[in-house]
Amino acid sequence: MSFLKLSKAIQGMAFFTLTLTSSLAVSAPDAAAGKAKAQVCAACHGEQGVSAIPGVPHLAAQPPLSVFYQLLQFRDQRRKGGGMEAIASNLSEQDMRDIAAHYAAQPAPPAQTGGDAAKIARGQTIAQQQYCSSCHGAQLQGQKHVPRLSGQASDYFTLQLRNLRSGARADMDGTMGSAARSLTDEEIDAMAVYSASLP
Repeated sequence: MSFLKLSKAIQGMAFFTLTLTSSLAVSAPDAAAGKAKAQVCAACHGEQGVSAIPGVPHLAAQPPLSVFYQLLQFRDQRRKGGGMEAIASNLSEQDMRDIAAHYAAQPAPPAQTGGDAAKIARGQTIAQQQYCSSCHGAQLQGQKHVPRLSGQASDYFTLQLRNLRSGARADMDGTMGSAARSLTDEEIDAMAVYSASLP
């Protein structure tokens, strides 16, 4: 492992440790409170976490830790985009946990049916070759702090994976940047169509 990779891994572990340590002082997540706090989010992400705006992710059924950690990254300027830094800067960690609990309780976004069958099959093969299920779950439904990819908007998926590949989007521990580095645009597009087709 290179010094740079080791340094990124240590930074990622330190971030998780700090977050988990600070989480001991907050109350249990409250999905009902989170619904009220998420009203500002609904303009882009939809009332139930399914966005109708191109390039904006679906948050419905995302693992709560995944949403929480992304909000922390935006607040701490470790991730940038879509004005989320400004929105997250006003949120407490309790707010973030409540909002995450609200979105986790929403029905999963519907699978996008009717896609190119050959591209879906190609995307599935690439996802298997890249061992995506080892972190994202057997049906890419996400787990713990790892985001749900199934049913995600293809344009958002494509943009984020390309940004992780180029380094334009910060990677918490280097895992996704490393995985994306070898992927071509065609492979990323196929994976996006495949993940969107999953319920």
